[in-house]
Amino acid sequence: MKTIFAFLAFAVSTSASSACYLIYTSANELVWQGSAPPVRMDTLLLDAEVQKRVPKGHMVIINDPGAPCPRLDLIAPRKTMRQKAEEMKND
Repeated sequence: MKTIFAFLAFAVSTSASSACYLIYTSANELVWQGSAPPVRMDTLLLDAEVQKRVPKGHMVIINDPGAPCPRLDLIAPRKTMRQKAEEMKND
């Protein structure tokens, strides 16, 4: 049994090195993309980890080393134009 788990762990770790991770909202809008896992991958509750980042979202993993995977992060909080203008005025 340990051999099977070791093999599965090896298969996941080698495939993860060439994967593209995408997180979509519940409205199927792409909000995160990158070649590094956006959440902890060493858990059985992978969906719960994704939900922490994007409530009601879902993750898709594409295992194609030839596919482009440009980094995109629309999850991180951003400053509005008004906040940026106020910061510039205060400087």
